[in-house]
Amino acid sequence: MPLVLAWLLVAALAVVVVVRALGAERGTLLVLLVGALPLVLLPAYPVMLAALLSRRWALAGLSAAVVVAHGLILAPALGAADLPPDAQQPRLRVVTANLYVLNPSFEDAGRVLRALRPDVLVVPELSEAGLQGLRTSGLLDDLPYSVVRLGSREETVGLFSTRPLRDVTTRSAGGRELPRATVVVDDVPVRLLTAHPLPPLPLLESRWRASLQDLAAESAEVDLPMVVAGDLNADRDHALFRDLLGTGLRDAHDSVGRGLARTWPSGLPVLHLDHVLVRDGEGARIAVTRVREERVPGSDHRAVVADLAVLPD
Repeated sequence: MPLVLAWLLVAALAVVVVVRALGAERGTLLVLLVGALPLVLLPAYPVMLAALLSRRWALAGLSAAVVVAHGLILAPALGAADLPPDAQQPRLRVVTANLYVLNPSFEDAGRVLRALRPDVLVVPELSEAGLQGLRTSGLLDDLPYSVVRLGSREETVGLFSTRPLRDVTTRSAGGRELPRATVVVDDVPVRLLTAHPLPPLPLLESRWRASLQDLAAESAEVDLPMVVAGDLNADRDHALFRDLLGTGLRDAHDSVGRGLARTWPSGLPVLHLDHVLVRDGEGARIAVTRVREERVPGSDHRAVVADLAVLPD
């Protein structure tokens, strides 16, 4: 029986690898498994070792194939840093923090976010109560420029900045209206796109796909240096996320060799859902100098803090 279970386990892992390679994840279960692939494939290692020790060569061969695939999948997430920190570089600190619409401690969350000293803050799942809590915490005193359009909606994505926001618009992505704006860093305009696709749950998966496709199409239209930030409900092992990176965007975590970081759920993260993506553009390059994750009181996501250098050509 243990041998049968080992075969079933490795065969299932091999199927997930093939699904990832083909970009064929469909349905909530496969989407979640592919999103957690760095962890999901770990059982192949002890099975391979046990199979080698017991001379089960066929099982060892299939397990080894899964292990090799695991290494190939992890490799792009372990790259070298874009650029070492330099005090003379024009800096932009971008923070994305899903506040969680049912957060019981918005004011405490605001204090933690204020201590991070963001230049640009993107807040998915921002409610009216959440906005008031951030205001009471003093955070918004430091971020006087904002785009927040709640209307009759329960929650939205808020965009806040220490610098004036220019060319403010909203863009529909998968049926959600999301803020866009431009900030100027040492005379270099940088386009900011916020993101928060719906999660790929049953009945919502088509809108999740549409959101990521819309975002990729918009990214391809922008010529300026660009930052995309938010809770994307996806990571690089999803085909649609790789299509997004195919427009020239780079994940800040990958850029500093921290692509295996996880952000959800906050207590014991297994998925990397929250991202800061960057892309060079006309007249300037954006380099990533540091990325880290931070716990936010009351939220089920960890915030991402990305320090960027904006370098004119």
